[in-house]
Amino acid sequence: MNLFRRGLVGLAFLSLAAGVCAQAYPSKPVRLVVSFAAGGGVDLMARLLAEQLGKQMGQTFIVDNRPGASGSIGADAVAKSAPDGYTLLVGGNPELTFMPAVSDKLPYDPQRDLAPLVLVANVPSVVVVHPGSGIQSMAQLVERARGAKGLAYGTPGRGTPMHLALELMNVQQNLHFIHVPYKGGGPATVDVLSGQIEAAVINAPPLLTHIRSGKLRALAVMQGERSALLPDVPTLKESTGIDGILAPAWFGVSAPAKVSSDIRARLEQEIRRALAEPDLKAKLVGAGMDVVALPAARMADVIAAEAAYNVSTIKRLGFKPD
Repeated sequence: MNLFRRGLVGLAFLSLAAGVCAQAYPSKPVRLVVSFAAGGGVDLMARLLAEQLGKQMGQTFIVDNRPGASGSIGADAVAKSAPDGYTLLVGGNPELTFMPAVSDKLPYDPQRDLAPLVLVANVPSVVVVHPGSGIQSMAQLVERARGAKGLAYGTPGRGTPMHLALELMNVQQNLHFIHVPYKGGGPATVDVLSGQIEAAVINAPPLLTHIRSGKLRALAVMQGERSALLPDVPTLKESTGIDGILAPAWFGVSAPAKVSSDIRARLEQEIRRALAEPDLKAKLVGAGMDVVALPAARMADVIAAEAAYNVSTIKRLGFKPD
């Protein structure tokens, strides 16, 4: 009986200690590792979220950009970090569902090494060209890519949804789109603005200002319906008749898988609370994001379903990444 009572006391102590630990968190600055370069949509989201979380939790949240390999460098850094809740990943589906499908050499396993916290927002992917290209429509862009010379296009990186979508168009439509990978939407936007590349497929946040000012021409959105952000821009199917090729993009926050359940629950609660703040939500919507604030369990479902779809699609079409 004494041993039994001691066991109960021990369990109660551990439970109390875990609760105290979660309440004391965070007791030092928290690092938000952004898996793409500064200037893109996910970077903007991270900076806005860091500011709001700092106000709510009374601690500094530091944005640390770790771009490269379509988000895999940042994701790997977080997966291998101390599981104490002080290093989090702010990224999206490239490093969590697309790179695992196109590469068998990733140094991390997203579903084993990272724990989803909140899927923050969905974002439309947009095909844009420099006005000096002379290309007026998505149909014209496709015809240009049908030629022997082909057409170069930029994306936020190899293995991103945008990359996969246009490479699948190459396979299905016998086109010659030539991929130019960047380390994020920001750098790709800079080069299409300057005319270094004729076309790019990037998520909306870094593009909206330039589209509205006329510095870039939007040709199509890579989703099933038009975007409320760009209601005059047709879908790929509307503009070309090509159906079934989409480039879904979303941003979320993850933690190392071994972070305690108490701290993960606290972070999930605080992030969703931050996203409910009218000022932050308005800024994110104004930047081109559809704030959904899906909880950890729903984010895990999205990752699992999307990863399985990507693997089966790539195998079925014989897609070979560059």
